[in-house]
Amino acid sequence: YTTGDTSDVAGVSFTVNAVSGPALIFYPRRHVAALGEVIQFQILAEEIVDLTAVEFTFDYNQNALEIISITQGSIFQESGESFFFTEEDNGSITISTALWNNEEPSVTGTHDIAIIEMQVLQTVESELTFDGTETFRDALNNSINISATVNGLVTSQ
Repeated sequence: YTTGDTSDVAGVSFTVNAVSGPALIFYPRRHVAALGEVIQFQILAEEIVDLTAVEFTFDYNQNALEIISITQGSIFQESGESFFFTEEDNGSITISTALWNNEEPSVTGTHDIAIIEMQVLQTVESELTFDGTETFRDALNNSINISATVNGLVTSQ
């Protein structure tokens, strides 16, 4: 400000929506971590409507990352009873979850499905990738189209 007057302040409000839903995404999309550090990803169902069940598999480099825990997210916990299963198989994790016997048969919005805690074992860049078999279902067991998937990335230093 050449005159020193800062009374005229301009502001711009905007929203960024880089992924159109319904989508399945790792959040945050990227972690920069030190060797030995424990990091956490959430896997989100974004902009979903009438979701009752989810199943997906993601692959990761088990030489570079060690899974410490996988816990159920909040997606179905407020709607009543649900089930949550995980299966680990040589660098692949399959997660299945659904509402069970509820008065509210589905959820809408953006919610976390699972929380993945892992430790960095090597100083390499490692991607966590969905394998293409991910499924969203509504209360009538109809498939819900998934518009986008966003993988996770761990860069270690």
